[in-house]
Amino acid sequence: TEDDIYCRCLSRTLCHTATPVTVGFYAPCGHRLESLLAKVTAFMREEMVQREAAELRRGHRKPRSPHGWGLLEALWLLAFYEPVVTEGHLRRKNLEFIFIRFSAWEFAGCDKLWAGLVTTLCHHVRQHFGALPLSVFHVLGSRPRFASGFSQREWILKKGTCLRLWGLLLVLAVGIAILLVALLVPGIKDHHALKVVGSAVASLSGSSLVLGALSILKNFLVSEKKKIERLTNSDRFAGQLGFMSKIREEVEVLVDYLAFMEVFERRRLRVVMEITSLDLCYPEKVAGVFNAMATLLSDANAPFIFLLAVDPSVIVPCLEQTGCMKGLADNGYLYLNRAVTLPFSIPEMGARSRLRSVAAAIQTREDLMYRIIAGNVAKT
Repeated sequence: TEDDIYCRCLSRTLCHTATPVTVGFYAPCGHRLESLLAKVTAFMREEMVQREAAELRRGHRKPRSPHGWGLLEALWLLAFYEPVVTEGHLRRKNLEFIFIRFSAWEFAGCDKLWAGLVTTLCHHVRQHFGALPLSVFHVLGSRPRFASGFSQREWILKKGTCLRLWGLLLVLAVGIAILLVALLVPGIKDHHALKVVGSAVASLSGSSLVLGALSILKNFLVSEKKKIERLTNSDRFAGQLGFMSKIREEVEVLVDYLAFMEVFERRRLRVVMEITSLDLCYPEKVAGVFNAMATLLSDANAPFIFLLAVDPSVIVPCLEQTGCMKGLADNGYLYLNRAVTLPFSIPEMGARSRLRSVAAAIQTREDLMYRIIAGNVAKT
């Protein structure tokens, strides 16, 4: 159909465009957006599979996964190695898209709709890779560095971390040995000073290890989503500049973690945020989502693709009713063009697309469920 052609063109474009990028996915009818987004997602998954197979045919190493046995390898590298972005990594063509659907209507009742965008992003990334690797990265991980020259070495041992760990273990062993000698060796049992020294050395070194483990446990139990929700609910930060900086710190940690996982998985990662139902929200909240995309999530190294699925004829009047139009002559289209990097308009529905839509509309409930099951088989 005509819609297939347009969605195929957009999916090819998104596979080659640089990130971060905000794509305006404009369609004149809001009910078409769901089916068009499904087509774009399917074509991007297809492109992802084709690129993966092409990289394997070229003789490149098979990508890794942070699940199963790969989780142990990821934790080992997180703790003791620093990733390096090499020239070979930049030439990799295989991609993995992480699709996140953000329905603005679900967060329309809250005061800070833009915070829902950030929490949805953090929650899905944590859910995709698992809570444990991200928790360890908060405590022990480091952002990737760029290689000097054309070296293909992707991992560098953290000598400082290893020395500190071995030093703590050595001091702990010495403290335990002194304590055992003071308790068990005849003739030395009466020397209370030796017992005090042994217990003090063992407790100091052991407490450092316990504090590190507790920090990992804290990040494991308290997700980034919960941290941001606590900040938004706190009156102490609501009116301060430090409020936005703390949320931006959480996003920067997430961006560094995605860069680490790119090197670990031996593929490029792209987070596709599909923003829908924005035209059902109040005008001020619509402007808040645009501000969140422009300020919080536009890091130069962020692998984010924002797919803004809206009807411009509805969004523009909403923007023109807010205070964000000052200095833009109350022109909503001018503001939209500044916020959107790549506008992509879907024309009116053609004859083939209309026939396909009519055929889908008269399908029974069982036919729709069968289509869902067949789509799940294709994904696996």
